[in-house]
Amino acid sequence: VLGAAARCQFCIEMETGTGKTYVYTKTIFELNRKYGFTKFVIVVPSVAIREGVYKSFEITKEHFGLQYDNVPCRYFIYNSAKLSDVRQFATSSNIEVMIINIDAFKKAENIINQAQDRLGGETAMGFIQNTHPIVIIDEPQSVDNTPKAKEAIATLNPLCVLRYSATHRE
Repeated sequence: VLGAAARCQFCIEMETGTGKTYVYTKTIFELNRKYGFTKFVIVVPSVAIREGVYKSFEITKEHFGLQYDNVPCRYFIYNSAKLSDVRQFATSSNIEVMIINIDAFKKAENIINQAQDRLGGETAMGFIQNTHPIVIIDEPQSVDNTPKAKEAIATLNPLCVLRYSATHRE
């Protein structure tokens, strides 16, 4: 798993304030249109950025709906109390975008990594891993800046990782 994630990483460098969230949202729709990809996980460094990304999806929903023939797209903030969202993420054939902060899954004791009766004894992480999502990292210098965080990203079992930042450290 770690090797695959390391082989398929792409860094997109954009100046601060030039619309990274808009660009990666458009990338999601383009990857769906051109290649049929439907599973995306956006990993952010903090709750504040997570809320901002969600708000951006709300604001641009109509805009992207017009550009992409109202293709069904569900976006949600990962919430450990609503694991049914993760099951729907994994089983839906539509575009699914999960927005999650790195701290929600980088420790083994996080709920996402624990077997759950309401998920048939599976882990929410297992559902995510089986989809081989395209992982988008918003501000990688603050998200995958430690070996533990890099390992957590790899556990998502990504098809590839798109790293968006104005200030890449790696």
